[in-house]
Amino acid sequence: MKKLAKTLSVISAVLLLFALLVGALLNIYVDQAWVPQEYRKLDIESQTDWDFTTTVTAFKGMLDYSIGRIDTLEDVKLNDGSFFNESELSHMRDVQKLTVTVMCLGLAALIIGAACFVFGFIVLRVDGLAVFSKALLITLCALLAVIAALGIWMAVDFNSFWTAFHVVFLDLESSTFDPAVSNMICICPAELFSDIIIRFATISGLGLVFPVIACVLTLVHRKKHPENPRVLLYWLGSSAAILGFTALVASSVSALGFMRWIAAGLLGFTLALMIIYVVMKRKSEKRPSVKAE
Repeated sequence: MKKLAKTLSVISAVLLLFALLVGALLNIYVDQAWVPQEYRKLDIESQTDWDFTTTVTAFKGMLDYSIGRIDTLEDVKLNDGSFFNESELSHMRDVQKLTVTVMCLGLAALIIGAACFVFGFIVLRVDGLAVFSKALLITLCALLAVIAALGIWMAVDFNSFWTAFHVVFLDLESSTFDPAVSNMICICPAELFSDIIIRFATISGLGLVFPVIACVLTLVHRKKHPENPRVLLYWLGSSAAILGFTALVASSVSALGFMRWIAAGLLGFTLALMIIYVVMKRKSEKRPSVKAE
């Protein structure tokens, strides 16, 4: 049973890390306040006959359609006609299938990962947290190595990277358009996608860096106090506090307004854990020590 619990604790670390990355990706689609700022920087309207509102509305429509918020892109109009041609609409249908599949996988990873984590802790108790923390750190190191390799590839030749991405995950032929007749190409230059990747990496970093610190602190605390059951409160409290602080900062420096509610919940949870921790510590200190005769 313990061997199974350790295995599931490792699996939970991998699944929850994947779920966090999917959540960071989903944030780009759901919270679209960054889009106008991005298009002001790109200044696409100076290169076309469209106004700023048209380009922003068209791209937001692409984001909404990709996650199933709207049923069709044909309602995005330009001069009483559809903004996107049939080949572009076909490509976006493929994008929607891919995006929705990733969202479903992320949700499944979150549920299964949480269940595995709980099972591991029930069986292993404090040891389960140690196994989970080690697995998360190792998985993250492997992920960072892959990201570093991809980052070098993108920096050297972003076009070849983008082509390879479409070959692996989408149909390359349906993703190739004539710039002379494609409105999608005009509103989606390579710089836009490179900025989206940077944004995704930034959001992921905000979600990953501080939980990793919590795992490190937990392992250090576990080593110094191997039999202390309060390590669970320490781990949860550290994670909630730093995630809450991160959410608060993110909501202040960016357009992630909904993060304030997440920050309030996490910081409130941290306060409750701190109270429980203090109460447990005082009770343990009040217990009379038994001297061996």
